[in-house]
Order: sequence, then structure tokens, then C-alpha cells
Amino acid sequence: MAWPQITYAVGGSVSTLPFTYPPTQVAAYNSVATRHDNISSSGVRESILERIDSFLEITMAAVLSGADVQSWNAFMQYALAGNQFSYYPDASQSSFTNYWLEGTTWQPAYRAPGLYKFKLKFRQVVA
Repeated sequence: MAWPQITYAVGGSVSTLPFTYPPTQVAAYNSVATRHDNISSSGVRESILERIDSFLEITMAAVLSGADVQSWNAFMQYALAGNQFSYYPDASQSSFTNYWLEGTTWQPAYRAPGLYKFKLKFRQVVA
């Protein structure tokens, strides 16, 4: 099983957020088109595509209290400020994608004693 990680730069140094447990319910793809469609009176369709955005949505179903949730909080304070970060779907591999946090709030919810849960949506950075 692949264990993801997130890396982000704070003050000139790179911080790593390793996942204690992997995310759940991760879709293979999540694309959203910004497009304008017009159907003429004769029935001809015209579409103008502005862009197609790619997203990554993850559910963290089990984040431990203590150091685990504190590490997530440090990362989320960075991401909530609008900063870019790198997501590695498998920390043992060199492949990664750069993202921004799509939402503007973060509230890890109580799941069970010592466990929290939350959902995140990342927008892929287009170079």
C-alpha cells in the first residue's frame, strides 16, 4: 500500500507531512470545465472552453490526537494562507503534483476518543 506525504516550504526550509494513515475515498480523477455553451435557434451548438481545472479530494478518516493532528494543523495554517504545496501519492516515489488548498476553512471533527476526521479539496497548480 502506498503512503502519501505532503511537502511544503516554510522560511526557506522544507517541511514534510507524513500520513499516519492513508486517505480514503480518493477519486481517480476530478476535473471541472469552465465552459460557455450556446445553442442557436437553428440548433447548432457553440462551446467556448476557458479551462479545465483538476482537483484532488481526500478524506482523512483517522488522524490521531497529539503529534499527528498538530502536524496537520501546522500544514493547514500554511495551506490556508494560499501557499502552494506538493502532494506525493506514494512517499517512496519521486512523482508529485503541486496544489493549492481549495477551501478556506479547516475543522478536524471528532470521530472517536483520540481520533479526528476531515475532508480536503486541493486545486492542481497550472504552470
